[in-house]
Amino acid sequence: MGHVLVVVRDINESPASDYVAALKAGGYSVRFIPVGTDPVPSMQREPPSVACFQFDYPDAQGLSDLRRARQQLPAVPLLMITQAHSESLAVWAFRTRVWDYFTMPVDTVRLLSVVEALQNQGSVDTKTRQALESTNAIPPDARQRYTGNPEEKSIIERALTHVDANLHNKIVQSEVAELFGLSPFQFSRLFRRMTKMTFQEYLLSRRIEEAKRLLVNSRTSVTDVCFTVGFRDLSYFTRIFQRYVGMPPSRYRQVIRENTPVVAPTTVVSPETEAELRPQ
Repeated sequence: MGHVLVVVRDINESPASDYVAALKAGGYSVRFIPVGTDPVPSMQREPPSVACFQFDYPDAQGLSDLRRARQQLPAVPLLMITQAHSESLAVWAFRTRVWDYFTMPVDTVRLLSVVEALQNQGSVDTKTRQALESTNAIPPDARQRYTGNPEEKSIIERALTHVDANLHNKIVQSEVAELFGLSPFQFSRLFRRMTKMTFQEYLLSRRIEEAKRLLVNSRTSVTDVCFTVGFRDLSYFTRIFQRYVGMPPSRYRQVIRENTPVVAPTTVVSPETEAELRPQ
């Protein structure tokens, strides 16, 4: 029998899963990649028959690992196994081209049949859906991975929820800090320590990701998208969008319509750059 790689991306410590026991009972060799370890080098050294990405609560880093594995090892079929489930997460998974998507508790009979079919098939189609993947932003359900005490985690969770619920409005960091009884400095320091980015960086990235999603709908004007995601100046929105995506919104929409792959720039908008771009 072949061997199955389980890439553990749980946020909380998880007990042994029933599906792992079922795989072993079915004669499969099972290897694990623990949280914090890059799975790609191991998969390149010893390509598994199947790789299972296991999540309790999918976070942005874990989903990025899955997508990167899919892109760099297209011949290895990936299964996504998750405790937390949402429609947007399932859509993201299939657009990323995972072979199958399971929720916990795992239907072990179906899982074994899928693994057996993949084992017998030997390989999968390696053609990529480049244009589709370019618009497949990690869903907002997947939050940033962070560590801290329960009170700090609660503050950050509520802050992110506040951003998502008010993306179309003006969001001021000092006002968000006040919601949690913190000074702007205290909130800024906590947010950066927990998420590894500033509040403004997170806010801009969320607005641009939402703008990319809305631009897929050709019936929505660029101006409407600009205001819907919280920008109040079209030229400023265009400059920030180009900084993040590598092209203006109108060109991005044209590229998506033509099914041309979008390559995002490697530059990230720093608070200093963002301030320089802001209209006076």
